[in-house]
Amino acid sequence: MSHDRDRMKVLIVDDDPVIRQHLRQILKDIYKLSFATSGVTALEKAQKLMPDIILLDIIMPEMDGYETCRRLKTCSVTANIPVIFISSITDIDEIVEAFKSGGVDYISKPFKSHEVLARVETHLKLYNFQRFLGKKVEEEINKRLVEEQMLIQQSKMAAMGEMIGAISHQWKQPLNALGLMVQDVVDAFVTGEADKKYLENFAKQSMKLIQFMSQTVDTFRNFLKPTHEKCTFDITEAIYDVVDLFYDMLKNDSICVQVNTDKMCSIYPIGYPNELKQVILNLINNSRDAINERRKKGFLTDDGRITVEIKEVKDRVVVYISDNGGGIGLTLMEKLFKPYVTTKGDKGTGIGLYMSKAIIEGKMDGKISVSNIEGGAQVVIELPLAKEV
Repeated sequence: MSHDRDRMKVLIVDDDPVIRQHLRQILKDIYKLSFATSGVTALEKAQKLMPDIILLDIIMPEMDGYETCRRLKTCSVTANIPVIFISSITDIDEIVEAFKSGGVDYISKPFKSHEVLARVETHLKLYNFQRFLGKKVEEEINKRLVEEQMLIQQSKMAAMGEMIGAISHQWKQPLNALGLMVQDVVDAFVTGEADKKYLENFAKQSMKLIQFMSQTVDTFRNFLKPTHEKCTFDITEAIYDVVDLFYDMLKNDSICVQVNTDKMCSIYPIGYPNELKQVILNLINNSRDAINERRKKGFLTDDGRITVEIKEVKDRVVVYISDNGGGIGLTLMEKLFKPYVTTKGDKGTGIGLYMSKAIIEGKMDGKISVSNIEGGAQVVIELPLAKEV
């Protein structure tokens, strides 16, 4: 016999002492029993004791079994506890009402011991299985949430790394200029040229360079800020923001980026502009890496080319991002948007396209797809068009 505290708990609700005693004799050696003589008491005991199953009579004073069961099911604490009705009522409509009120089974009085044992055991097994599944589902959801947060952080860190690289390119020229100007001050002092006008001009030029570098940092800082609410935004402007930030880096790699739009006026989707910029950043960076890799292998002798086309198609904004980086293998194409799948071997994290899909499809109600074109790959992004600007 198992220890009393290890037994499953059964709450028996019946105003008839003979029935209660009969059920006690049947179940006492297997389960931990508690009793209630009315629906009101049953509700109190169910919340306090949290039984694993309830045996419930229908005809009782104050509150009948139907109402008791309905109240048990509307309470979040007791809603999942299985209820087996035990009653002498044999009318089919009454039995149907028992199930409609939330019961899982119905035992007619007078009942047999083996029938009660079998039905209680069956529903306890089902209840335990449901709890096990619920726990497993909850664990899996929590695991997925943790993994999702890790992917988001990794994606942000990867984006930050790209931006630091872009900052270094944007700062290289002004830092060199500032260094030459500082060295020239020493020479000007030696030769006697460092007069008031010279120093004023030196200060003016130095502050101009420092202001440019400071503005670059502010731009990158704003780039990383998440957009908290959906809004309408100029998609051409958002894409140019990314291209402008990485212009020096792309120019250094002999890659030309061209942005085309089929309308003279701006096109306004609705969504999260900074998150979209992160997607565009990732896609342009993927194209850049593919072009550099193709050039390294000797398959590309011309300049790299990335083309961004923005079109308005009915109620959608469609963005086509194409390159001449050689395209993507068919085996990778099928699983490209899954986490940790990368076309870059050990150099890639495999989270960029996964997060891009999560942003475009999960947050912005859009679509993203990849296909091969002549000489390279093309990513297509569709976003809902703002109804009002």
